[in-house]
Amino acid sequence: MKGLIVPELGKLELVYDIPEPEMGPYDAIVQVVSCGICNGTDTKVIEGHFKGFDTYPCVLGHEACGKIIAVGDKVRNFKVGDYVLRAKLRDSDKYYHGWGGFSERALVTDYFARVEDGEKGVPVSHMAEQIVPSDIDPVKAMMIITLKEVFSALNQFGVKEGKKVMINGCGPVGQAMVRFCKLLGVNGLIVSDLDEERLKKAQRLGADVLINPAKQDVVSAVKAVYPSGVDLFIDAVGINSLINTGFQVIKFNGKICVYGISPKTCAEIDWEKAPYNWNIQFVQKPTFPEEYAVHNRVVEFVRSGAINLDDFVSHVLPVEAFEEGFRLSRSKQATKVALTF
Repeated sequence: MKGLIVPELGKLELVYDIPEPEMGPYDAIVQVVSCGICNGTDTKVIEGHFKGFDTYPCVLGHEACGKIIAVGDKVRNFKVGDYVLRAKLRDSDKYYHGWGGFSERALVTDYFARVEDGEKGVPVSHMAEQIVPSDIDPVKAMMIITLKEVFSALNQFGVKEGKKVMINGCGPVGQAMVRFCKLLGVNGLIVSDLDEERLKKAQRLGADVLINPAKQDVVSAVKAVYPSGVDLFIDAVGINSLINTGFQVIKFNGKICVYGISPKTCAEIDWEKAPYNWNIQFVQKPTFPEEYAVHNRVVEFVRSGAINLDDFVSHVLPVEAFEEGFRLSRSKQATKVALTF
């Protein structure tokens, strides 16, 4: 079957020799509908900057949505026809599968059936393989994976009504953070980005104060709104130097929140201009139980119209057009690209 692989560092290819997934008694085979391009993971895997990953050749992709076409005889919580998230391949002699979402077919596993039947050590990653209601477009439903990751991270950061929040970066993650902050009751939300179009979109999604660092001094602009500083300074970009900007705008006992896996795993921090008390919290990726726990709430946001997937999925292309998809994503001409099978 066909799929996208990284044969070696710096290369990406569409191949047609990926082994078919072998279904066990607790598994279901998924016909993948679409998989999203994730700059936070996929690009780093291709370029060799993803911390802890160096196994090639590998099948790329972790944001897949697909339709179940067959189920094992011990599966109780999935059925043929269900649309599901996080379909995954297992390693083969030919390819390593970090997740393997960019493939024609993959697997989900009935985690709870295995646990109920007394199995020990069932990987908790299977908890995140969850059903998408049939009234949500399955091509764009892969964005729900990012939304769940972001929402659970904001919960960890302590975002809630009454908090003074600043978000740095208006890419797909930053835009999702903006929308969730508003849904969680955050008022006076400050958003910073160098791209004017992205700032305008952030405003449509709920940002109250817009800052372009190329045109404004960030610290002065924040202090004009909150003289004592913000409670939470969130880096949605992955640029470690932003930590030092955060020190200058957080309040006493404020928190700098860093989301995602930065290509650089070290930073020199300077707290000369910080308040006396502060915290730094990194959320590189939410745990799968956390992702599982927010699934229903995020799905209801989508079904109710509180979150519009069209605001985030800007391009839908066939997987054969993967080069154009990655070009659009890397050049920031796209918010989120879905590649379809």
